[in-house]
Amino acid sequence: MAAITRVWVPTHLGLLLLGYLWLLGQSALDLGVLTGLWFFFPVGVIGAIIANATGTGGGVVFVPIFTALQEGGIALPPELLRIATLKPEESVAVSFAIQCFGMSVGALAWARAIFVKEALAWDERVSGQTLMALTFAPLATGVPALLLTQTYVEIAGATLLIWFKLFSLSLGITLLIFAWAQRRQAARERKLWVSPRELWALLGIGVIGGMVTALFSVGIGEFLAIYLILRRFPTKVAIAVAVWVSVVCVLVGVWDGYFAGLVRLEIVLIAVPGAVVGGALAKGIAQLLGALWLKTLASLWIIGSSLYLLLG
Repeated sequence: MAAITRVWVPTHLGLLLLGYLWLLGQSALDLGVLTGLWFFFPVGVIGAIIANATGTGGGVVFVPIFTALQEGGIALPPELLRIATLKPEESVAVSFAIQCFGMSVGALAWARAIFVKEALAWDERVSGQTLMALTFAPLATGVPALLLTQTYVEIAGATLLIWFKLFSLSLGITLLIFAWAQRRQAARERKLWVSPRELWALLGIGVIGGMVTALFSVGIGEFLAIYLILRRFPTKVAIAVAVWVSVVCVLVGVWDGYFAGLVRLEIVLIAVPGAVVGGALAKGIAQLLGALWLKTLASLWIIGSSLYLLLG
């Protein structure tokens, strides 16, 4: 895997650069829009750090910001407000697009750390076969579930936003509980292999997570990270696998919103450089803060933004 990773990292980064230039050529981004909507850059940084350091999708950061703009929570000149104000379904589409870049960089960083630098401690190392099983089992059902949901399920924008608020609040509370419940994981308690029963559970998580991700741009990574941590797999392994699965799902799912004309390119182009920076920094920040406090801060952000959306 080390040789494949060494080749794939620069290849994937090159494809991301080409994709960004392609979107730039289709957009109406100018200096006025760039300076007026500059705050989407740090939003991209924060979203990507949370996404790639915890396995929680960046949509839990992006969508609340978009909703605050729509509801007048952030003051902007009328000409910029027209660009920055998004309907719920547009918010999801833009979130998909930003995550394609930010979570790609984070996924590459985790792959390089695990396969090239061998950054996992001796008591955290799982076999390549186990990593493949943990990654491909949820993808086997998650990708079809995502595509089928995008094709056949339609939810009105207002209803979609309500469900997103409730989902985010539940996610934040669950993440906070599990972060502290699993804060002391003895080496002898860690799982380094996957059982047949767990494979069936991962297939089920793929179905549910794929459906939720199609609606909210987040879901499958969160469910996967929580399940793997609950089953006492090493935290770094759980987060890395969640990021890998999430990035595949957003790369597949982004096209539905793109071809429907729901992706606001100007916002994406401003946020993506921040998301790339955040994706590159996420693993280092996770190690600096430690898994416990990083998850705590992320869960408090999710809970706070969800309550803001529900009560605002």
